[in-house]
Amino acid sequence: MTPKSKKWKELSSSTTAPHRALVTAMREIRECSPRTQAEIAKDAHQAATTLSNHLNGGRIPEEPLLRDFYMVIEEDAAGGEPLPHTLDALLDLRVHAQKRHCECCSVGYPPADDPADAELPASHAVQISPVRRAQRLRRKVRRRELSGLQEQMRVPVPRTEGDRHPTEAAELAWTETGVVARDLADGRSRDADLVLWRAGASYSADEILKAVSSCRSADLRDAAETILINAAERTDKQAVLNIAAAFSNAGRHEDVTFLLAAAIQASV
Repeated sequence: MTPKSKKWKELSSSTTAPHRALVTAMREIRECSPRTQAEIAKDAHQAATTLSNHLNGGRIPEEPLLRDFYMVIEEDAAGGEPLPHTLDALLDLRVHAQKRHCECCSVGYPPADDPADAELPASHAVQISPVRRAQRLRRKVRRRELSGLQEQMRVPVPRTEGDRHPTEAAELAWTETGVVARDLADGRSRDADLVLWRAGASYSADEILKAVSSCRSADLRDAAETILINAAERTDKQAVLNIAAAFSNAGRHEDVTFLLAAAIQASV
């Protein structure tokens, strides 16, 4: 049976960009099962109202519930197309969704006795755009305390070849580049943030290389570095190393330096 496309409830305007990314990924995964939501919830060991709440952005799911949800859909889709997101990518999105935009806090859950459809309280720091955060982190990364580290990590490259980023058709292949540029130009930073969060948190190494290259070619430096920052914050450190290797193989040594410095900064 072919899964039917579901009409989803619009998310609250107070939903953070990383939480939106998690909900969007969960919805895309849920679309891969032809069964009803109640049937999926039952096999995933949760109430139907709980799953509905997770899919409507009311609450960030506990990791075991998220894993069970994924496993049920994966089994339903067995033999067909692979799911649009891996389990590791989904868990990474959950980690990002839990964090506030400041480094000292994390988003908490509603009390355990709250009703299943309780809304997740909005953070007062939600208004801080990841693009502005990229600007701050870029400055911090380049401050004196990390300057020595960057010099140690920098790969010597002849100036004639250097870290040049020519505007080539291949570098403009990321289809979201124009969307991000328009959103930022029109003041829709939340929409741009969501695209950039998802790129950094869930794309493969080659896809991130394409996205960053395209943003740099379009003179969207902050957007490119926002993607790198989100990639650097992944919990799967091997994935971060794979991304760094992809950039190194492509000769983008400045991006490798920034990615690794951001990863070190995120772990402090």
